[in-house]
Amino acid sequence: MTRALITGSSGFVGSHLTRNLLAQNWQVAGFDILSDNTLEHFYQGHLTDKDSIAHALNEFKPDVIFHLAGLIKSNEPQELYASNVQATVTLLETVVESNLKPEIILASSSAVYGLTSGTKKINEKSPIHPVTHYAVSKVAQELVALRYFDAGLLPVKIIRMFNLLGPGQSPALACSAFAKQIALAEKNNTDEIVTGNLDALRDFVDVRDAVRAFEMIVEHGEAGEIYNVCSAKAVSLKQCLGEMMSQSQKQLSARIDAEKIQTNDIPIQVGSYQKIKKACGWSPQISLKKSLTDLLNDWRERVKSNVE
Repeated sequence: MTRALITGSSGFVGSHLTRNLLAQNWQVAGFDILSDNTLEHFYQGHLTDKDSIAHALNEFKPDVIFHLAGLIKSNEPQELYASNVQATVTLLETVVESNLKPEIILASSSAVYGLTSGTKKINEKSPIHPVTHYAVSKVAQELVALRYFDAGLLPVKIIRMFNLLGPGQSPALACSAFAKQIALAEKNNTDEIVTGNLDALRDFVDVRDAVRAFEMIVEHGEAGEIYNVCSAKAVSLKQCLGEMMSQSQKQLSARIDAEKIQTNDIPIQVGSYQKIKKACGWSPQISLKKSLTDLLNDWRERVKSNVE
């Protein structure tokens, strides 16, 4: 039975990955700053704390570490670099010092590609052009991890996830923010949804498809390689919002708030998943409509239960 340690196990991707691996009879341990009493093996701590990491490693002895922990948004650039880069250094240094040699699966982001040219699909050899501190921190995180591979210290595989969708997502991200507003409008009998720019085209992939890729990359992926996880389709935020609004019994209208428009917003980004398909046989299975429906219904339940 494969033993997997998941950093950031209580988060959006981590919780889905945990459920997926347990369903496949993996033995799973979580590591997170948030407590979690649903797992038999769980370690509460911060990735800047070597003692906490060492305790988890020495007690659980994982075969695989899925490194998902980190920050997506912060007003303080220093927090992004500390959480995404320095914490990764601390984690991997502690792994090496433990004399274990688990496979490291690093969760990265399509944000590293940044500005791209038109509708051409991005593959893993496409140039990177990060335009935010978050994106730069993910580039640095990848380079840190690959340094341990290049030095012959750890087997490292990197997954660049494109825009995720699915139940449990944070309202800090656009489609989840739309779903939350729709659910609140239905509950409170209001009719306006406030948005930022709706014209941006994104490549959306369901989180449940993404975590299948994490599992498959362990067996079939090659160490030292980077793999895109995406849908290979460009969809506008306007289309996503329209789909969810059409599923509401209320007549809703959308209003663009200039303060929500990001100055460095990327107009279009669409990826290619041919590399991971060739290596692992992975392709997305869940439709955009189902992803949005499940996200909206999840928010309806959260609003009903006052859980946000």
